[in-house]
Amino acid sequence: MKAQKEYLSANMLHSFRVKHTILPYMDSPWHYHPDYELIYIVNGTGKRFVGDSVENFTHGDLVLLGPNLPHVWKNDDNYHATDSAINAEVIVIQFKNDAFGETFFSLPEFKEISKMLDFSSRGLKITGRTRTKVIKEMWAIIDCTGVNRIIGLLNILNHITDLNDLTPICSSSFKRIRYEQSSEKLNKVLEHIVNNFQKPIQLDDVANLASMSKTAFCRFFKLKTTKTFNQYLTDVRIGYACELLMDSDLSVAQISALCGFNNQSFFNRQFKLLKGATPSEYQQRYKHMNEKIQKV
Repeated sequence: MKAQKEYLSANMLHSFRVKHTILPYMDSPWHYHPDYELIYIVNGTGKRFVGDSVENFTHGDLVLLGPNLPHVWKNDDNYHATDSAINAEVIVIQFKNDAFGETFFSLPEFKEISKMLDFSSRGLKITGRTRTKVIKEMWAIIDCTGVNRIIGLLNILNHITDLNDLTPICSSSFKRIRYEQSSEKLNKVLEHIVNNFQKPIQLDDVANLASMSKTAFCRFFKLKTTKTFNQYLTDVRIGYACELLMDSDLSVAQISALCGFNNQSFFNRQFKLLKGATPSEYQQRYKHMNEKIQKV
């Protein structure tokens, strides 16, 4: 399945979209669109895929995505069970850069908002007091009409300008890929990575998926993503490993295997190369930092 391009349009009554949805599980495919998207997970757990990032998400997760950034949220298996009594609940706001006119966000008064929107090209996880303020505004905007709706969105964006509460989601080396209909081959490969990164993935398999020779595929993938296939796959796996190191009690060996590495020594080397610390050091740093925060 390729990354599907989603065309979003505001209706005649609204210049941007607000959706509050309750459903058995989040079922959107790996996709992208030209709109900014603010996603609040009211209820739900699973994995969040954004660009080359893989992270667990849970209730309260709040994320802002820039235009044309491929993404998908996949709920845990228990949401898909036929006898499941749990639901996913989400509030989404989608708006275009020119929703209020082509030069609106270029006005001097919107300098900080414009800067923040530029940062969202890597995706932004919103935490702290900013998260609390934004969630309150998102609930309120659902019932807003007329000019109050626009004021509500501007208040939300103004809150998000507090950079102390923003964490980039994609790696600094991630280059937003220019997705086009002609990129179907690339989309198939990226979808395959999203669905299978925890398993062994052979270069032969993805080259065949793209109907190319290995040599041609390697050139093609590097041209489109600025990374080799193995670099991209490793980035995705290491990103998920960081999440597990911070949020689980699993051993480094278990995490290495869960992230698709069949050799722990190789995992350790790649992790240190990308993160500047071994997995154990990274885990200890996070726990130490978390303990200091809890004492405050």
